[in-house]
Amino acid sequence: MSYEINWHKDFFGLSWAYEKDRLVVSMVYEDKKEAIVIAKEIEEWSDKFTRLTIIEKDDDEFAICCYQDPQVSKSSNHVGLFRTGMRQSSGYEQAKPMIEEKPPLLQIAYAADIRDMKTYEQISRLVPMRKCRIISEKDLKKQEFFYEKTANSQEK
Repeated sequence: MSYEINWHKDFFGLSWAYEKDRLVVSMVYEDKKEAIVIAKEIEEWSDKFTRLTIIEKDDDEFAICCYQDPQVSKSSNHVGLFRTGMRQSSGYEQAKPMIEEKPPLLQIAYAADIRDMKTYEQISRLVPMRKCRIISEKDLKKQEFFYEKTANSQEK
């Protein structure tokens, strides 16, 4: 059995919201079909083995990595979500303390027009992230961040 993760990096960006006393991280897609496929995958994730890692980079950017531990996954697809090159701007700076306080919920969203919040549509249920970490890029050398390192190295 393979424990490789099939990284999906084609979401447009992130949207931060606050719902049910928790931060919600929405991965926003411009392609509705793709959003539906990804939503079906993450809705099957076990709440006990989900991971969300934010990798803070030296150049004032960050990457986000979400996956279910493939060693316990019942799915054969082993889908992971990864995106880099996002700015550590005011949205991230506001979300960071909430992420450090309590693991966020993840959802997949679709936006017909990224610039217009009225066109955003929630595609997946809110998926709890069991383990949530904010690390620096140099932490990727540690074995515990093997999957994050794999996703990040594919970006280069």
